[in-house]
Amino acid sequence: MAGAHTTSDFANILSNVAQASVLRGWEQADETFEAWTVTGTLPDFKEAKRIDAGFFERLPKVPEGADYKYGTVGDRAEKIALATYGKLFRITRQAIINDDLSVLDRIPMKMGRAARRTIGGLVYGVLSGNPLMSDGKALFSADHGNLAAAGAALSVASLSAAIAAMKTQKSGDEVLNVRPRYLIVGAGLEMVARQLLLSAVDPTATKGMAMNPVAGALELIVDARLEGTAWYLVADPAAYDTIEVAYLDGEQEPYLEEKDRWGSDGVEMKVRMDAGVSPLDWRTFYKNAGA
Repeated sequence: MAGAHTTSDFANILSNVAQASVLRGWEQADETFEAWTVTGTLPDFKEAKRIDAGFFERLPKVPEGADYKYGTVGDRAEKIALATYGKLFRITRQAIINDDLSVLDRIPMKMGRAARRTIGGLVYGVLSGNPLMSDGKALFSADHGNLAAAGAALSVASLSAAIAAMKTQKSGDEVLNVRPRYLIVGAGLEMVARQLLLSAVDPTATKGMAMNPVAGALELIVDARLEGTAWYLVADPAAYDTIEVAYLDGEQEPYLEEKDRWGSDGVEMKVRMDAGVSPLDWRTFYKNAGA
């Protein structure tokens, strides 16, 4: 019996390599949502509210000897709650032996990639799903002033109009001058968007060599989960509220558990993520349905 593989051998090997492998898969997953979202933390699974701090009012002049007046901020609150996402995987003793144990590295890595894709899917699902905000209106709506009245293909004119619409958003009577940082498109619009943002000459001009005023104005983000011709603008999350991605106690990496099977030879693995995703403000977004 010397040298025979036992079920406990697999669990010991797995515990040594699996967590490192799942984290490697998490890090290697090709996702872009972190660039334009805010990372948050929640202590439990209860529904929480994110208070909209709004935009502080313009500072009034204070005459000599006069008292300072108190300012106000918004009291709107968007809801966010954690949910658990996970899956089991079972592998037999024979399969592990036949694969020379390399499966113990590949499977957790794939689990890590799947975990990160799950979060990315939740984030981009906000854009495509257009959820209701706390005021009862959809994230992208005419009432919010962040939805183009008619769909238009990406061009200097349509992109310029979108940028202007974001900059002229208001909080009360204050014009906010929200500057978009990212242009988000699906895979079908990637090359058109790149040409528009990188060309020194307007690629949509019908004649002549017109200057391209939107060249370099935005950073491009492409995600293939966005289908169709719609395109989006979003502000810098370091300066404005966009979408929050919250994790339980701030733990941003997937958790992996493994155990020996008792009824039959083999190992079971379980990968788990606790996360919640919610849009925080509509004034930091803009959507054009495209054409």
